[in-house]
Amino acid sequence: MGLVQGRASRADERRAPLPMSRLLAATLRSPRELTGMLVAVVVAVVLVSPLPPVLQPIVGIALAAVPGTILLNRVRRRLEAERDQASDPER
Repeated sequence: MGLVQGRASRADERRAPLPMSRLLAATLRSPRELTGMLVAVVVAVVLVSPLPPVLQPIVGIALAAVPGTILLNRVRRRLEAERDQASDPER
């Protein structure tokens, strides 16, 4: 029954989303994610350098945003799992 109803059936199970400040703080404390962000920015800068100056900001932001979003989603999932374990210790 819950499968048919989808996400609406789990509305009571949802929690408040994590604030962006907490996500960024966790990202900056993790060497793996911080290195991934810096590598994404450096790769974007190198790939954008031969482009005309008009396209450089647009392409650079797009190239850095995709891996940055992937890394932030990984941090968000990890923080949510930690929050769930802290609130439900019997699991």
